[in-house]
Amino acid sequence: MSDENVLIIGAGPFGLSISAHLSALGIAHRIVGQTMDTWEAHMPIGMNLKSEPYASDIAAPSGNYDVAEYSRQHGLPYVNRVGPLSLERFTGYAAWYAKELVPDVSDVTATMVNRTDDGFGVAFAQTQSLGAKIVVVATGVLPHAHIPAELAGLPADLLSHSAEHRNLEAFKGRDVAVVGAGQSALESAALLHEAGANVKLIVRRPKIAWVDPNPEQISRLGHLRRPTTKLCEGWHCAVWNSPDAFRRLPKDMRIAKAKTVLGPAGAAWLKNRVEGVVEVLAGCQVVKAVPQGSRVRLELDGEIDGQPDAVEVDHVIAGTGFRIDVGNLGFLPADLTAKIETLNGFPVLSRACESTVPGLYFVGAPATVSLGPSQRFLAGTHNTVRQLTKSVARRLGSTAAETADRRITATQ
Repeated sequence: MSDENVLIIGAGPFGLSISAHLSALGIAHRIVGQTMDTWEAHMPIGMNLKSEPYASDIAAPSGNYDVAEYSRQHGLPYVNRVGPLSLERFTGYAAWYAKELVPDVSDVTATMVNRTDDGFGVAFAQTQSLGAKIVVVATGVLPHAHIPAELAGLPADLLSHSAEHRNLEAFKGRDVAVVGAGQSALESAALLHEAGANVKLIVRRPKIAWVDPNPEQISRLGHLRRPTTKLCEGWHCAVWNSPDAFRRLPKDMRIAKAKTVLGPAGAAWLKNRVEGVVEVLAGCQVVKAVPQGSRVRLELDGEIDGQPDAVEVDHVIAGTGFRIDVGNLGFLPADLTAKIETLNGFPVLSRACESTVPGLYFVGAPATVSLGPSQRFLAGTHNTVRQLTKSVARRLGSTAAETADRRITATQ
């Protein structure tokens, strides 16, 4: 591997989109990682995307590279709204996007990123090191999987995170507790039940929150009353989907809204697969988890049938989401992370996703506190990638910036 102007670490939706845009601008770069690894290896079979089909595409520099076009070219049925879109369809679409626009992903793992006089030195597990003037971190949420302290002491055979499971049929006939009230916890519980597991869903809140269903059709007048964005629908979405508007909010509000907008809650289409189907222990919180031989006893601070109680299961799945902290990224050494300004663990970023270390960019969920909740979703590729690639072009010099300006203008 030779030195590069730009190195993208991570080949999920954000990494692929950035690579496609850089290629369109003629900017030399390299993208490393397993293409769509989070989606291909860490999402359960049978899952559906929470986002609408029309909002489940990866931003492309030009042309028609959305799910609808992929479906048309492959003779697959497609509905624009109220799908939901299956994981299988989405990963097929992403593979097609990568083949068409990002064919040269290097399947290697970055192990260390060090600051150098003219940029960064990057080491890899499988090949020789390289130098890069600019590094874009697009590693997704997996490094930030959160296990609550009350569960963290359990051995691996009794506890796992919801992001660790591809095939939930392995739990058929077993007693499983799912802890959490967000989409991953709720859908995991439904899929476990449908796979033949005996499921208990433990929810701290008094009841599960469900997202109101979107209408199947919206008239022209309806679009005025209910503006549609790739993040969500309604006038509130104009703020949540706009990094420029979100950046004007007070810090405390940005921290809170980065975590709570569009969650924790379940998609409307999932409701009838959970309520009245899966045993839900609402208003209960796990306060202690104790191994009992090959099983585990979860002591709760809530009540079951009016009495303080506990449950005993074969396995616990923590659908407890992710907590962003740049310190979780093992390939960033302590002396480098110390130079990255953070806010509640999130890197503080410019509008173009650049951190306080010049030339080091972060995209996806780590950008949420700086740029808004759309960064947790595919919608984020549509409102940050152009700004990032234009910033990269400027950092590389006037010629690249002028080329970027011309090509971006031509595609607008």
